Amino acid sequence: MSPASEYSDLVRSIKNGDARSLELIFTRLYPRLCGYAQKFLQNIDDAEEVVQDIFYAVWKNRERLDEQQSFKAYLFTAVRNRCLNLLETRRSQSRQAELLWFLYKQDTGTAPNAYHTLLTQDLERDLNAALEQLPKECKKVFELSRFEGLKYREIAQRLNISIKTVETQMSRALGRLRLELREHITLLILLGLLP
Repeated sequence: MSPASEYSDLVRSIKNGDARSLELIFTRLYPRLCGYAQKFLQNIDDAEEVVQDIFYAVWKNRERLDEQQSFKAYLFTAVRNRCLNLLETRRSQSRQAELLWFLYKQDTGTAPNAYHTLLTQDLERDLNAALEQLPKECKKVFELSRFEGLKYREIAQRLNISIKTVETQMSRALGRLRLELREHITLLILLGLLP
């Protein structure tokens, strides 16, 4: 029996709305899928939630299932991807929480610890590198706006360009910086460097 055909009859039944077929696959694969998810997440409750979410998504989108594809491989891939997405979200949220805490501590006058100093240094290094990647005009407009606090009209007068050109260059600069500095986005917004 080929891997694709192992569950093909059950997948066909699921596509036709047979919940018992999904339950049968769930019963067979749930422990293995949870074990697989736990290797990524290091937490059985989170692993079980991911696997349950995957089976819910399978049922909800059952009409799109492909009985020619290995359903078991599909489930393991879906679990892996969901775990990796969850880990990335948590990492991002954790980093954002650290940055927010750091900013709060800075406001209260508490001296930063070594980790927060490193975060600041990382941001400064990455921001400088991203600014160097900008076209000359974009960089100048961004620096005049964000570092010198000039209004668009004032930038236009200083550089002898139209306000529309300032708006266009600023839009380009912000778009590129958001992409290059996506790991620091919360801190940049809080510092007022990105809207």
